[in-house]
Amino acid sequence: MLSAQEQQQLLDIERWFRASDPDLARALGDGPEAQRRRQFAAVLLSVLAGVLVVALALLLL
Repeated sequence: MLSAQEQQQLLDIERWFRASDPDLARALGDGPEAQRRRQFAAVLLSVLAGVLVVALALLLL
């Protein structure tokens, strides 16, 4: 358990970290669940793009 002073110091460090590198802080703060969602979205978009390319190719043949 942290003392009140230690908790305040930790909050100050977190604020500084978020201000100094917000992208990294967001990536680390999101955790693995958000990363899985982003990976799923990327895979889904890739599959949809592939289907679109195949559909266009079939239409042009």
